[in-house]
Parts: sequence; structure tokens; C-alpha cells
Amino acid sequence: MHLLSIFGFGCALMLVVTAAAPARTNQAGDAKNLITNPELAAGTDGSVAGWTFWTPRAEISAAKSADGKALSLSCDRFEQYGAWLSDVSSVQGGRYYRFQIRHRAKGVTADNVSVGVILTWHTAGQPKSELQRDYVEPVSSDSEGWEVDARTLKAPENAASVSVELFLRWAAHSSVEFASPSLVEVPAPAKRIARIITTHLEPSKPASIDGNTRLMASMLDSLAPEHPDLVLFSENFVDRGVRQSFYEKSQPVPGPLTDMLSQKAKALHSYVVTTLHENDRGVVYNTAVLIDREGSIVGKYHKVHLTIAEGDGGITPGNEYPVFQTDFGKIGILTCWDNWFSEPSRVLRLKGAEIILFPLAGDGVPLHYEAVTRARAMDNGVYLVSCPTLNDIPALIYNPAGEVLGKARGPFAHAVAEIDLNQEWRVRYLSVAGGDGEAKSLYIKERRPDTYSELTRGRKP
Repeated sequence: MHLLSIFGFGCALMLVVTAAAPARTNQAGDAKNLITNPELAAGTDGSVAGWTFWTPRAEISAAKSADGKALSLSCDRFEQYGAWLSDVSSVQGGRYYRFQIRHRAKGVTADNVSVGVILTWHTAGQPKSELQRDYVEPVSSDSEGWEVDARTLKAPENAASVSVELFLRWAAHSSVEFASPSLVEVPAPAKRIARIITTHLEPSKPASIDGNTRLMASMLDSLAPEHPDLVLFSENFVDRGVRQSFYEKSQPVPGPLTDMLSQKAKALHSYVVTTLHENDRGVVYNTAVLIDREGSIVGKYHKVHLTIAEGDGGITPGNEYPVFQTDFGKIGILTCWDNWFSEPSRVLRLKGAEIILFPLAGDGVPLHYEAVTRARAMDNGVYLVSCPTLNDIPALIYNPAGEVLGKARGPFAHAVAEIDLNQEWRVRYLSVAGGDGEAKSLYIKERRPDTYSELTRGRKP
């Protein structure tokens, strides 16, 4: 009997943190493939050695087939569900393994929901236990419609076996083929360390663009001993407190502020992120700018969710949520009001963001700020770095479990956190009966975008 039919799913949020490794795209060389019958050779009766078929109930079973090269599943009705299963009893707890397989689906509208691979790790002598369950995600595709699903994972310390589940579910008039499965032991991946700094500055008195620019320059000069990989400034700090219209205090990019930041970023050998009121040929945006270690402007983000005051003041909103590749990982940026909506951070995570940067002016109610920032980190399984200007709330760095790694508050302050982007963050009973789930994966693979059309419909009259 399959595990899902034995245990119910709980969602208690008791945090358990363990370290593991994310997917790598390299192959494992000549390491032994632990999968039984990886060629998927089929007998004359259609059976496949080492593999069995499972369905929750016969009444909703998907159809199965095997042609000696691939395992196939098909569904005529939405409620149908079926999976090919294989057990591997030769794994050792604490070691790293890479699983890889190819799949090709037809007629599936939500691939992440309906087609997939789950690895379930078990303790010795307890094949129905669930120490940990992991989705294996697509990493590449080819011109013939095949996708490669792959992931490198650390087996839980007390694991002795792992079951492989290849499934098709909840997709009418659909089918999928799976081919070339492999599970090999691999070396532990190297840590992926990044030193992140968030700042907390009080605007110059009297406030001026020149004075605020000098403060930002001084902050960057002071951070040299920290050897940061990225430094974040608050929302529009360069003109904070300056009593002019948005248009009057806007500046081009490149321009005076980014020229200074580019020089400092190169000297510091660090990425630098700030926001400013950008004047782009007469159009004013609330723009976040990413400057790399060499001082080059390598990315911009136009704030999408504008406050009433910003709209009334003539600022134009952006319409996209870009993700930027740095030399240590992928980052996304959401500016102030953006982050009070849950959808933008989810979009960034779907695009692969591992860190979300959150520059803002502030929040008059600290409870709002603390709840929103912590939630955005936890419900996407990402690091979140906030950077406010107003003194009523601190600058914060959260890990994916919602724990504070760094905190700064003051007229000239900063917080630093050294993070490992290859560390996994597990939550007890998060979709896993009796074991640990991972928010970063589960909240993506178990979401139901096929039911979310209401989010993008126009308002009803």
C-alpha cells in the first residue's frame, strides 16, 4: 500500500532545520546507478522488474503501460491518479545522492501540479515510514519535448532506503512518459556562501540629495572590513526628506548617484542595490538598481505596486518582476508596498530567486512589518533582506525559517549575515506525514495555478 493512503498530511509549524544540498546539473561520472532495471526493460506480460504500479483507489486509477524503454501513465478524467514506484534499499544516511530522469507530457495544463517525481526516505525496517519527502524538479528540456528532472539531496541521517514515485494526477485527457532513471551517490556539494549587509541610515539634516549621497558613500567606505558580497540601501534614501516633487528630485540612470555607487562597488568588490526616483526620458519610475562588483549597472526593477501618493505624484509603475543572476545566487527585488502583496514574492520564487531584497521607507505599525517580512521569507522558503529608512522599525535579515539572522537600527548602522545558499530548511509535518518537508520546494510543487484564474480576472461590475 502506498504511503499516501496510510497517513494523513499535517501542517503543524514546528520548525526543524537540517542541512542538505540543492540540485546540481553535472553528472556523477561512472558512479553506480542504484535504480533496479534503469533501462525499464519490460516482460511479455507488461511487467517491469523493480517497478510496481500504485493508485489511491481502483476507481480513480490512471492507466499504465510500458514499452521496454519508458514507463507511461495516462488519464481520461481529472480525478485519476497513478504512479510507478521503485524502492532502493542500498542508500546510507548522511550521504548525498543525485536522482535524474527524463519525462515527456502531453495534454497537461499545469505540469508542476500533475506530473512529477517524489523521493521518500525511510528508516531501516520501516518501509512505510516517511522521514522526508522531496520533489525532483525540471532543470532542462530539449526540442523533442523531453524534460530532465534532477536533484541532489542529502539522505536523512537515519535513512536506509528511498522510494521513487513517478506520478500523473489531476489532468484530464493527459499522458506522460518517464525514461532513463538514475540514482547515484555523489560527493557533498560545496557550500555557497554569501555575506549580505543591510543598512540603516538617518537622512542628512537638513535633508538634501548631496547630503544623503555622501552618507551612502560613507557607509560603503565603512563596510570594507566586512568584505560583503551585497549591500542593500533603503527605498529612495538619496532624496529622502527632500521637499520637492518626485519629478524635481528624480535623476537619470546612469547618473550622479549610480556613478558614485559604481565607483564604491568596484572599490568594495561588492554588489550594491539601491532605489531612486529615476527620470527615463521624462517618465519617472521608482527604480531599484543592481550594481555588480566591477561597478557596472547590471539590472533595474521598476516598482510595480505604487501607493496612492506615488500615483498622484506622477510616478509610473513597472509591469515585470525580474530575477538577477549574481555570482553567488539569484536575487529578486521588491520595493516597499510591493511586499504587502503575496503574489510578487511568489513570482520571484517561481523564477528561481533565492534571496528577496526588500528596500522600503518604513511602516507606521511595526506588527505589520514584522508579520509581512517573516511571512514572505517562510512561505517562499527564501532569505529575505529588508532595509527601511524610518527609525520605528529595524533593518532585518531573515532565513527561510523566518528566523532573524541580522538586525540593525540607528542613524548609521548595518547588519551582516553570512548565509549558505546550499543549505536546506526543513519543517516538521509540512505536507509530510511523520517527516520533514521543505517550503522552498513544496510551496511551488503543490500550488494549484490551475485554480487561480480569479487572481487575474478583471473586477466584476
